[in-house]
Amino acid sequence: MIATQETEKLVRLRHELHANPELSGQETYTSKRLLKFLEAIKPDQIIQSLGGNGFALVFKGEEKGKRILFRADMDALPIQEKSALSYASKNAGVAHLCGHDGHSSILAGFALLLNKKRPEKGEVILLFQPAEETGQGAMQVINDPKFENIKPDMAFALHNLPGFERHSVVLREHTFAAASVGIKIHLIGRTAHASQPETGVNPATALAKLMLELEQLKKQWQAEKAFKLLTITHARLGEEAFGTSPGEAFCWVTIRNFEDETLEAMQYQCLDLATKNARENQLDIQCSNHEPFAATINEPLLMSLVENAAAQNQLPVHKLKNPFRWSEDFGQFGRFGPITLFGIGSGKNHPALHNPDYDFPDELIPTGIAMFDAICRQITNS
Repeated sequence: MIATQETEKLVRLRHELHANPELSGQETYTSKRLLKFLEAIKPDQIIQSLGGNGFALVFKGEEKGKRILFRADMDALPIQEKSALSYASKNAGVAHLCGHDGHSSILAGFALLLNKKRPEKGEVILLFQPAEETGQGAMQVINDPKFENIKPDMAFALHNLPGFERHSVVLREHTFAAASVGIKIHLIGRTAHASQPETGVNPATALAKLMLELEQLKKQWQAEKAFKLLTITHARLGEEAFGTSPGEAFCWVTIRNFEDETLEAMQYQCLDLATKNARENQLDIQCSNHEPFAATINEPLLMSLVENAAAQNQLPVHKLKNPFRWSEDFGQFGRFGPITLFGIGSGKNHPALHNPDYDFPDELIPTGIAMFDAICRQITNS
């Protein structure tokens, strides 16, 4: 159980992180501030500069056992905060509107508990991960050679969830959050003077047709009555100029599915459609993938540990019928062993994630710590 005085310190830490948000890959202050807060803690090992601005604390038990990883994300969003909070964001156009400041504070509080009472067996890894919002952070950590020293046998993470009863534990077996990927389609023609468009190749018709075809593909997928989502997020034709017939166009698309394999097939359909469009209009084409997220697949045995932890802490459990449509890069850790991501309700009427008036509820900090601790003790105590 976390002490009241420590909870107050964690709340102040959370407010400092909230006031100084940093975008994905830029979490320099955040990492330093968390390490400063944790400097009195003496884990067996601290691994810094992990996957960029990430770091990990390693706590070892006296007996051999499983290596368990608990992860918190650290990055903020490129959105302007709209609030009257005394600790509102000081950085224009950047804000902690997804609660990663709270997630990091929870993991820091869990470190305080582990420092007082080490695991009896195995190893506990606390990973403070960068760049979750862009889908890059988990893979950057995994691809870092230092990750070999903390590669887990199992992994847990939590996310606060507006729309659910505050302090409730939200669970779902199998897929918890969707897989997704962004596709950039670049149609390449030839620029010309607006008075002589025939001397160039203008991709305007191709772009308009492509967008209509993508919307038609979306409707085709919807008719299949299985979750397949396509969203056109950005389009641009040439530059802002009246005297130029444009020579290039861009279309950005995000696709989502609850299974990685189906998402890959959807991706091929999009690329095939775009390639045929370019060929028909005598255009070159370049396509690239961005911000890929694997589906987050929860393992039933680990889910039962989370459910037991909720019972120990007398917290209500809400079991989801359907997965969330949003994505979480925590799913990447599933390649090393079983994982489970669970939610903690932020309140039924709490502002939604990524809304400009969202703020993480401070009272969830002790709840998150208690959940991580109860999960951990089931595995590491003899």
